[in-house]
Amino acid sequence: MKKGIKCLALLGLSVSVAFAHETFNRDAQLGFDKTYSAQSMKHGQLGITVLGDISNDKGVFDGGEYYSNTGRNRIAEYYGGSAYIGMAFGMFEIVDVSIMLPYYYDHIGFDDYTDETEKISAGDAANQGYLGNLRASLKFRAPLPEDQMFDIALVLGADFPTTDANKRGIWIRRPDYINKDKGVGYAFGSNQSIFRTTAAVTMDLRKIDAAPLLFHLNGGYRFTVGNDEFPNFFSFAAGLEVYPLPVVSIFGEYYMDIADGDYKIIDNMGMNEASVGLVFHIGSHLDLQVGGHFAISKDYTKAPVSGGFSHDGSHHNSNGTQEKVWRYKTRTTPSAYGFGGITWSGFLIDPDRDGDGVPDSEDKCPDEAGDKRNDGCPWANPDLDEDGICDSWVAEKGLHAEFADICEGIDRCPNEPGNGSDGCPLDNPDVDADGVCDPWVAQKNMLAQFKGVCEGIDECPSQAGDIAFNGCPSKNPDPDQDSICSPWVTDEGRLADFADVCKGYDMCPGEAGPVANKGCPWPDPDVDGDGLCDAWVTEKGLGYFFENPTDPNVKQCKGVDKCPAEYGPVENDGCPLENPDPDKDSVCSPWVSEKDMLDDYKSVCTGVDKCPNEAGPLATGGCPTEDPDVDKDSVCDPWVTQKGMLDVFKDVCTGLDKCPYDSGSVKNNGCPLDNPDSDNDSVCDPWVTQKGMLDMFKDVCTGLDKCPLDSGSVSNNGCPLDNPDSDNDGVCDPWVTQKGMLDMFKDKCTGLDKCPYEAGSAAADGCPVEDIKLEVYFSSGKSKLTANSKRTLRELAKNLNSKERKNERYQILGYTDDRGKESANLKLSQQRANAVVTELVKNGVDKSRLEAVGKGEADPIADNSTAEGRELNRRIMMKRIQ
Repeated sequence: MKKGIKCLALLGLSVSVAFAHETFNRDAQLGFDKTYSAQSMKHGQLGITVLGDISNDKGVFDGGEYYSNTGRNRIAEYYGGSAYIGMAFGMFEIVDVSIMLPYYYDHIGFDDYTDETEKISAGDAANQGYLGNLRASLKFRAPLPEDQMFDIALVLGADFPTTDANKRGIWIRRPDYINKDKGVGYAFGSNQSIFRTTAAVTMDLRKIDAAPLLFHLNGGYRFTVGNDEFPNFFSFAAGLEVYPLPVVSIFGEYYMDIADGDYKIIDNMGMNEASVGLVFHIGSHLDLQVGGHFAISKDYTKAPVSGGFSHDGSHHNSNGTQEKVWRYKTRTTPSAYGFGGITWSGFLIDPDRDGDGVPDSEDKCPDEAGDKRNDGCPWANPDLDEDGICDSWVAEKGLHAEFADICEGIDRCPNEPGNGSDGCPLDNPDVDADGVCDPWVAQKNMLAQFKGVCEGIDECPSQAGDIAFNGCPSKNPDPDQDSICSPWVTDEGRLADFADVCKGYDMCPGEAGPVANKGCPWPDPDVDGDGLCDAWVTEKGLGYFFENPTDPNVKQCKGVDKCPAEYGPVENDGCPLENPDPDKDSVCSPWVSEKDMLDDYKSVCTGVDKCPNEAGPLATGGCPTEDPDVDKDSVCDPWVTQKGMLDVFKDVCTGLDKCPYDSGSVKNNGCPLDNPDSDNDSVCDPWVTQKGMLDMFKDVCTGLDKCPLDSGSVSNNGCPLDNPDSDNDGVCDPWVTQKGMLDMFKDKCTGLDKCPYEAGSAAADGCPVEDIKLEVYFSSGKSKLTANSKRTLRELAKNLNSKERKNERYQILGYTDDRGKESANLKLSQQRANAVVTELVKNGVDKSRLEAVGKGEADPIADNSTAEGRELNRRIMMKRIQ
C-alpha cells in the first residue's frame, strides 16, 4: 500500500509538472486573479476553480451613519469575505468558455451604546451573505504559430443579475454596483447586466527556451446594459509569472479601473491595486493559490452612498414602515487583504496536441503531426536518394497514392540515385568508347538522352569499331553470335555467302537474342521479381515460353502480374498485401479472411478483426476492451468474470481480483499480502501457515513463528533465545544442553554451566572456584591432626564421595604465619597439607582426586604483626580444580 501511495505521489508530481502553466483567475479563465492569459486550454480540457478573498479592513467605509438594535451606533469590528466558484472548458485549442458564480458575506459588530439616561446597552452584530451576479466569459485565441513567444486573445464576457439587490452588505465589491445618479450602493451586485470586452496579449519566454517567464497585458471596457445610471469603466491589467521550480510559480499583478465620464459621487473611485501570490502545482492536476492584494489608491466616493444593511437584514425599523438608511463614504479596495483557493484541471477527452487525429495516449510522436497508420508519427522520406523512384517501404505499406506527387515505382537502389526505371544507375552507354551506343540504349528508347555521348546501335559493344561498321572493327555478319545475320547482310544481298554462319534479319545485331524475338533479347518478364509475368508476356503470347524456358539464361515466370512494379504474392495477383494485423492485436484484418488467407497468416493472427485499427481481444472481435488486470498482479479484474471472459484472458490473468486496484497474490485473491516474516528472522508469520502459503514464501522463511513480532531462531520457533552464557564465563547455560544447541553456540560457550548466574571456570562446570577454609587444627609446630579435625575430615570425605561430587578434583593448600624461618614454614605447610590428604584418603576419597600443596608464608589474609592475624594466616584451604 505504501508503495502504491508513493507511486501515486510520483504520478501526481509528474502531472503537476505537465500542467504547471494551467493557472486560473477568479473568472475561471487562464491567468491569475483579475488578469487574463492570452493562452488557451487544450481541446477537451476541463477546469474547476474555488477561489476567494477575505478582509477585516474597516477602511472600505468612512464616517457615515450605521444603525444597530440600539439605534445609530459606531462599528467596532468588520469581516468581509468573497468566494468565486467557477468552471471552464477548452475547445479546438483556441476557444475557452467559463462561468463563475460568486458568494459574498459581511459581518459587523457594534460598540456598546449609552443613551441619554446613561443606560448602557450591549452592541449587537449584523451579518449578511448572498450570491453575487453570475459571470460568463468566452475567450478566442488567435491561431498563431506555436514556435514564437506571443499569444493574442479576445475575451468577451457578461454579468447576469442572479443576486438579490436587497441582500446588502457594507463592502461594495465593484464600482459598477453604485448608482451614480441616486447614490445607492449594492454591495453584492446590482440587478443590472454588465457586458465586458478585453484584449489580452501574453509573451511566453518558455516557448523559445529563453527563461521561465510570462508577461501578460490586458486592456478592456465594460458597461451596464440599458441603464445609464450606473458607471462604465475602462480597465487595464499587467502581470508577470515566474517559474523558479516546475511545481511553483510566483505572480505579480497591477490592476486599475478608469471611469468613462465625469461622475460626481464616484469620481476617482475604482479598483486600483497590486497583487502578489504563489501557486503550488501540487499534483493530481491540482493548483493551490495564496497571496495578497494591496490598495494603490485609497480614494473614497466624494459623497456618501446609501444602502448598507440594518442589524437584522430587513433594512426597516421595528414598525416596518421606514427603512433605516446607512450612509457612508466608500471605496472598493481594502488597504490590504488576502486571497487563496484551489483549482483543478483535467481532460474529458483524450487530447491530441499535434492535431493529427491520433490521441496523445496512442501517439508515439505526440508533438509532431503524423499518420494514424504510422502510430501518429510522420512518414520517413519516401525517396531517400531523390531520384523520383519510391523507396520499397512505400509499396510495402501501400502508400503509392499518398506520395504520387513525389515518386513512383520501386527503387532497387534506394541509397543511390539512378535514372533507370528501377531507380538504379544505368550502365555505361558506350562501353568500348567508340561513339556507337550499346544496344540497350536503343532498347530503352534512350538514344536522345545520350546523343552527346554516342549514336546508332553498336553491333560489337565490347570491341571499339567504326560507326560505318555499326561499331565493329570490320563488317561481321553476326557480331552478337546469335546465328541471326546482321542487317547489312540482307541489305547487301549476301545471305547466301554467310549461310553457314547465320540466317534471317537480326533486329538487335549488338545483343544476342532468340529467333522468336528476331534476334533481340526479351525484356525482363518479371521486373519486380515476384514470379508473376509482366503484362507484355501475355500480350505477346509468350506465357508458355517463360513458364517453361529451355534457355537457362531466361528468367522464369507464370501468370499475369497486376502490379508489375510492386512485389506481391501470387495469391494477390502480384500486388503487395496490406498488413494482416495493423493494430497488432493478433486478430486478422477483414481482407485476410476475404482473400481466404487465414492459413497463410496463422502464425501472426486469427479470426476477423471488426476494429482493424484499434487493438482488442479475439473475444470482442478485435475491438478494444478494458484492461483485464489493472493492477498487473495476474489476477483478473471482476468484470472479466462477470462477462465470462476468463478463457479469453487466460494468458494474462486468472481468478477474480478482490482488490483490483492494489497488486496482490493470486493465492490471496489479488489482494496485497502482509510481510510473511515481520521480524525478519526467517521464520514465517502464523498467517502464512494458516493460508497454506509456506511453499510460496519458502525462499523467504520457513516454519511457524510463535513470536512474530520478536526476531528469534528457527530452532526456537522464531522466538528470541536467551543468552546462552548469562554469566559470560564460557560455559553454556543449562537450557543450551536441554535444547540440544551446543553446536549452535560452540563459538560462544561449551559444556553445562552448573552455576549459570555466577561466572566460573570451565573446569568447575561454570561455577566460581573459591578457596574453602577447612576447620582443621594441628598440634603447635607439628603436622598431627587433632581428634576434632579428624571428625571434620570424615564428614568432608562423605560429601566429596557423594554422587554429585565424585568426579571433582581438589587441591589441599597449607599456609603458615611468618614467624620462624621461611624454609621451615614451607616444609611445615606441606606436611600439614599431606596430613589432610592422608586423612581424606583414609576415609574413602580417591587419592587421584587430591593434591597436597604447601604454600608456607605466601598469600597472607591478615596482619602477621598481631596474634589474631597470625592465627588467621595459619590455615588449610581446599580449592576445586576440576
